[in-house]
Amino acid sequence: MPRLTAIVTLAIIATGCGDDGGAAPIDAGPEGPALEVPEIIALPYVAAGTGATSLDVTIRNPGTEDAAGAGGADLVWQLAGDPDLTIVAAPTVVPAGGQATLTVRWAGAAAPEVAAATLSVDSNAGARTAEVWGVAGNPALPPATFEPVTGAGGTVIGASAVVVMPTAPFPAPGRPWADARVHVFVPAAYRQRDAHDLIVHFHGHSTTIDATVPAHRYREQVWASGVDAVLVVPQGPVNTASGDFGKLADPDGTAAFLDEVIAVLYRAGVITRPVVGEVVLTSHSGGYAAVAANLAAAAPFAVRQVDLFDSLYGYLATYRDFVVGGGRLRSNYTAGGGTDANNMTLTTTLTGAGVAVATTLTHATLRDAAAVIYFTAATHAGSTRDDGAYAEMLRWSRLPGRRGPRAELRTVTAAAGTATATWRSPPDPDLTGWRIETATGDGPWTAAAAASATAISASFALAGAARVRLVPIAAGVLDGEAQPTDAYAVAPDAAILVVDGFDRVIDGSWGGLAHEVAARVGQAAGAVHTVSNEAVIEDGFALAPYRVVIWLVGDESTDDHTFTAAERAALDAYLAGGGHVILSGSEIGFELGPTTAGASWLAAVAGAVHAADDAGTDRASGSGPLAAVPGFGFGGSAAPYPEEFPDTFSTTAGGVVVLRYATGGGAAVGLVGRAVVVGFPLDVIDSPSDLATVTTALLAFVDP
Repeated sequence: MPRLTAIVTLAIIATGCGDDGGAAPIDAGPEGPALEVPEIIALPYVAAGTGATSLDVTIRNPGTEDAAGAGGADLVWQLAGDPDLTIVAAPTVVPAGGQATLTVRWAGAAAPEVAAATLSVDSNAGARTAEVWGVAGNPALPPATFEPVTGAGGTVIGASAVVVMPTAPFPAPGRPWADARVHVFVPAAYRQRDAHDLIVHFHGHSTTIDATVPAHRYREQVWASGVDAVLVVPQGPVNTASGDFGKLADPDGTAAFLDEVIAVLYRAGVITRPVVGEVVLTSHSGGYAAVAANLAAAAPFAVRQVDLFDSLYGYLATYRDFVVGGGRLRSNYTAGGGTDANNMTLTTTLTGAGVAVATTLTHATLRDAAAVIYFTAATHAGSTRDDGAYAEMLRWSRLPGRRGPRAELRTVTAAAGTATATWRSPPDPDLTGWRIETATGDGPWTAAAAASATAISASFALAGAARVRLVPIAAGVLDGEAQPTDAYAVAPDAAILVVDGFDRVIDGSWGGLAHEVAARVGQAAGAVHTVSNEAVIEDGFALAPYRVVIWLVGDESTDDHTFTAAERAALDAYLAGGGHVILSGSEIGFELGPTTAGASWLAAVAGAVHAADDAGTDRASGSGPLAAVPGFGFGGSAAPYPEEFPDTFSTTAGGVVVLRYATGGGAAVGLVGRAVVVGFPLDVIDSPSDLATVTTALLAFVDP
């Protein structure tokens, strides 16, 4: 399919008039003539070689006078662009308060093609323009049936279709494979921009798209990233130890493939502007060769970023040239995947070429560095999933967000009647500014401050305790649809710090891209400040000024990591300085208990030993020094999310059980005056009053 070299500039026209259905009278239309033309006219899809296609377009005039040409002459309609796009019939006048029909026809094409033109009309209501598109696809391309995809917490995260595509890697000359299927995933809230950015993933050896897409949770990770892009996973060699991707080993073949993906989306009604945007190429394991083959300088499509997951087995010079030429590379390696030497060599080579290579995975390096090459302690298969690596590399790329950038609220602190919020955001070309919102108690959100698109902090007046969140303002995103950050609690001059370490959104119980769990616990604790765990580890936010730190990890587990070595070290230093800690999460013991270092840390910090992964109940009550705490429920219908596997703890080294499950096991264990570890997320205690009672009791235990 021939590629388009220009994107049509359009004028956005007002929406059509309403219909009162015969009920109350409607307001009169605008004074004088008005003319409403659709922003985009997308003709019905047609198979190449099967003839023409046409569309009747409704043109409305909600005004009080007829819409006509200058001086009362006839309206003159024009199409500029593909000569095979023509106007069959057009109104010469559109009556006041009425409508008329414009008919546009495309002659079709003998081969796959995209046709484009600009419709224009001059009238006594002013000039109007619209984009006109037609798509002729390969006759062998079947229609796609997109089915909803459900993610964490039962949230619908988008829709997928598996399509047999003529431009798929196979069949290909001289290759034995014939599976022509391609998995296409459109994330929820996908919005149409000037062009459609695509993420093309090349899978590793000995697998199929049926196995690899769910195993690595690629759809969930694209959704979690927040980026406004479509994921495309072509079937490569079926269950074979080969990285040969047939027709997609040639950039021209890949260009035809990308165009056909756009045709699939257009035909299904997912898009109406059939233009390929920029491309991110990703691979796991043996997919590296196909990625390298598509990095030719003369490739007929723009590759924005390359993400390799334990996949750099060769083509080091190609990847070096890509980065030196201005491309963005993210590559990780494991202890046993066999790519460690190549990654370290490429790091050295790029450094010698004047490229500053980041060797740690942080929000800052992912956002700013041209190259991020780092070691992950994950398995080879887990290199895409560890710390949400696939999602995070996309999130902090330069792709626009579906609902504005998915930013992170880093810190919210307050003193002397003034609160200050800091944040970190992915770069987003559509971002125009920020709105800081506050809420009192469970009240509504209201604007407290505004900031520019480049700002990373803002201050505002604060009289008492409040919830705080950050909302992006982005072109093309309606105000009520923008992606907010997590909500944090803040109060002036607080002595308690809540650390929000709950980032699991891909495969746990929480089903959203923003939560208010830290605010919920913060409100229960009283006067608090709140920060993210990344603020502590990446930005060096100091714990020492606070008497107590409440660190929340929700249901984070082995892939998301409850407490990393760096986080444990930060808490150790804080405790050594006389601090007091409450740790809360359902998988802390499950992750750390089986490891020597983790088990030793739990014992030293809180006198705790992981006893079981599932307490088998959603009820607990006070025990020992907290025996006065009455029974309460958690993870029920009133909680932010359910809790399936609450950890059970026993004691060692002076530890004491302070909360006990209804089934008898220890729900919280601690060392008086020092620390306590809770085997379920405090944020899922059903009743706010019970949450306040439990939190207050735990605070008194660790800081008598």
